[in-house]
Amino acid sequence: MDKKVVLVLGGLVLGAACALATGRVRAQVPAPSAPPAPRWEQDCEQTHGIDEARAVAKARGENGWELVALDAGVMCFKRLAPAPPKPAEPWPGY
Repeated sequence: MDKKVVLVLGGLVLGAACALATGRVRAQVPAPSAPPAPRWEQDCEQTHGIDEARAVAKARGENGWELVALDAGVMCFKRLAPAPPKPAEPWPGY
């Protein structure tokens, strides 16, 4: 039993000595939270011909849409989705 007590106390003393020898104690600071990922709206539209595609692209561009894909006359657009509304503060209940 005495050997165990001596070993535990020795470990504590050795640990304290090592901590003092390093000279610094570092606190763990939580990492800053990353901003939320952007949310996107997507929409695709079938077009028939260059003139119609040009008109659709112009109209969508004026409304903030960006063309991301074009395949066989189907034009796909994206834009940033509006931020969701903040929830109202709850009624205090009195």
